[in-house]
Amino acid sequence: MKTYNFVACFLLAFSFVACEKSTDEQLEETVIETDIAVDYTVFLKANDNINAAVVSTGQDNLVVGEEVASFGLIPANALKFKSSSSLGYYYTANCAASLQWYNAEEQLSKTIQVFTDDNACDINVTAVAYDEIDMFIAYERDLLGKDKHFVVRRGSLNNPENYAEITLNNKPVDVIVSSNKLFVLTLNEFVSNEYHLTIIDLNSNDVLITLDLGYDALRLFKNNSDQIIVSYPELHTTIDPITLDKTYTTYGEDTAPGFITTNDFFMDGNGKFYFQKNMQGANITEVPATYDFEKNSTVVYLYENFLSDAELNVKFNIANTTAIAYDDKNNYILVGYEKSGSGDIGGILRITPSPDFEFVDNIDFSGIPQTIFID
Repeated sequence: MKTYNFVACFLLAFSFVACEKSTDEQLEETVIETDIAVDYTVFLKANDNINAAVVSTGQDNLVVGEEVASFGLIPANALKFKSSSSLGYYYTANCAASLQWYNAEEQLSKTIQVFTDDNACDINVTAVAYDEIDMFIAYERDLLGKDKHFVVRRGSLNNPENYAEITLNNKPVDVIVSSNKLFVLTLNEFVSNEYHLTIIDLNSNDVLITLDLGYDALRLFKNNSDQIIVSYPELHTTIDPITLDKTYTTYGEDTAPGFITTNDFFMDGNGKFYFQKNMQGANITEVPATYDFEKNSTVVYLYENFLSDAELNVKFNIANTTAIAYDDKNNYILVGYEKSGSGDIGGILRITPSPDFEFVDNIDFSGIPQTIFID
C-alpha cells in the first residue's frame, strides 16, 4: 500500500478513503454479471467534437450501440450546463453564439442561435441554465463611459428571438432554476468582494429578494428535492426554494467534500452526490467520490484501492476522471476516464460502491467520456 493511501485512511469523522488495495492475485479481471439490462447514454469528446452513443449492458460485457446525438465542434472554452436529465454547451465562433443541448428523458437534441441581435464578441457570458421551456444566459458587457452592465437574458428554447432581459446589480457567477424561480449567484467584485443570491420570480421576471452570502460562495447545485445548494470551500448552505429558509452544513477538519470544482456530477434518488474530487498528492489527482447530503459524509474512491498497478497503469492507463454516474438498478458506479498519452482515448469502469469497492468491468472508447445518463 502506498504511503498516501495509508495517510488518507486517517481522515476522521465524516470522510474516508477505502484502504483495501487490489493484490497481485487480482490481476485477472473478474466480471460480475449484470442482472438487469440497462442502457447508458455516454457523451464522448474527440477532436473537440462531442457525440453521444448508447452503451448497452450485454450478457457478459458492455456494448456500444447507435449514436443518438451529435453536438459537433464544441470549443474547449465552452460553458457546460448539466442537470439530472440534460446537458448543454454555450459557445461562440466568429462572434456568433450558440447553445447546444440534449434532453435525456426525451432523447432530444437541439442547436439554438442566441444573441442574433447583437455581436456575441461584445458580451462575456458567465453562466447558463435552462428548464423545459426557457434558457437563461447570464452575462456582462462594457458600456461606453459607464460601469459594466450585468444581465440575465431569458429566452424561449423554441423561439430564442422572444426574450426578456433582467438587470442585475452585480456580476453573475452561476444560475440555476427551481420552483419557478431563477437563483443567480452574483459577486460584488468592485466594492466588497462579497457574494449575493438574487432570486427572480419567473412569473413576472421581477427580483424578489437578494440574500447576502458573504465570501467564497462559489457554486450553485440542486439536490434531489430541488433545494438550492450554495457551495463554499468549508461548508454549504441549503435553501428551500419556496420559503427561502436556510440550513447550514459545516465540514470537519480535512473532510470537505470539495465538489465545487467538479466538471461532471450525478445525483441519485436518495440524495447522494457523485462527483470528481481533486486529491492533491494522489497518483491521479481527479478521482471519483460520493457525498451524502443527509449524513454529511464523503467517500473517496482512489483507483489504487480497487485496481492493481498493472490494471491502473497498463491495462486501462488511467490519467484522469472525466465523468461519473450511478446505475441504481444494478448498484454500480460508472466512472468515465481519460487515458494517458496522446489522442482523445478513454473508457468507463463499473465498480461497486462502498463498502465493497470492487471492480466489475470496463469498456474503451475512441473518445473521452464527458457525461453519462442512465436510461
